[in-house]
Amino acid sequence: MPDIEIVKLKLRRGTDAQRQTVTLEQGELGYTTDGKRVWVGDGFTIGGNTVGTITHPPLSINTRTDLTTAATGDVVYEDSLLYQLSGTDATVLSAWGFIGSRVDGDTIEYDANNNLHVISQAISASNLNPNVIATNGGLALNPTQGLSANVDNTSITVSNTGQLSVIGGSISSSNVGNGLSGGSGNLLGVDTTSSFTFTGTKLEIANAPVNTVCACAINPATVTGGLEINGSSLQMVTIGGGTVHPLDTSEYDSKGRVISKATTITQNVSGTDTSGAGATFYGSIIDTLRTNHTLVCATSSNSDQSSTITAVLTSAGFITFESGTCGNLAIPVFKY
Repeated sequence: MPDIEIVKLKLRRGTDAQRQTVTLEQGELGYTTDGKRVWVGDGFTIGGNTVGTITHPPLSINTRTDLTTAATGDVVYEDSLLYQLSGTDATVLSAWGFIGSRVDGDTIEYDANNNLHVISQAISASNLNPNVIATNGGLALNPTQGLSANVDNTSITVSNTGQLSVIGGSISSSNVGNGLSGGSGNLLGVDTTSSFTFTGTKLEIANAPVNTVCACAINPATVTGGLEINGSSLQMVTIGGGTVHPLDTSEYDSKGRVISKATTITQNVSGTDTSGAGATFYGSIIDTLRTNHTLVCATSSNSDQSSTITAVLTSAGFITFESGTCGNLAIPVFKY
């Protein structure tokens, strides 16, 4: 079996500053201990030529000149922009060339954060591709004048003020819907019944059809004369209330309503003695004790006289009342 030899190959090494003072022989390799780069000599270039390029980690603004060990061809991403060292001295700012996207400055530019963006109001008609107009989209593109409505100038046109306008023609009456009238050469208007009228150019109610207006539509301030609104109905205002008794007199207003009542009994008189003819009519309707009164036994029965009871009546004098046309009358009365 052949002998296997393991060779440990070590390159010429030193700092990058030392490298820049040495001319490496042709094919000779050198390693910089601080820059961690490999260089190869050509026999006449001081420091040799770098073997490959390096893409350095991203940097903040204007710090690429700190890359003292950078070699020609190295690339660095600084503040969102891409630079390449085209010179030999990385500490000189002008030795770095910008290799990012180029902009025209008229339509596209970098903003403050080095992001590409379209410049406001920079896109003109000449920048638009005709393909931006959809087929049958109703738009047209003039490379000089820009976008416009695509009109036939027969039925629709663009006025001098830039507004769409219908050319001639009229609306067919068959296209006029509910609530309107006219068309086919006639002026359009509101289709109304005789319940409406026009005052000048304003539509107003002339009269209300029968059974169409409820009381709730009436202004309460206009309801007077003893009337009031109750929900959807009109009714007379309620005055007083209660039962009218046979010997009461009632007072009526002009609407025939009872507004007050009073008894027609003007006074109660009594017989003056407790014997003779006067005893029969002795007493008063307000008496609660019976003394020297005349007692009368009376029989009360139901309507078919199948049942009767005996009631004791006591004299209560006379009641005097106004009869109207017959004057004042006095009637003897008895109480239970």
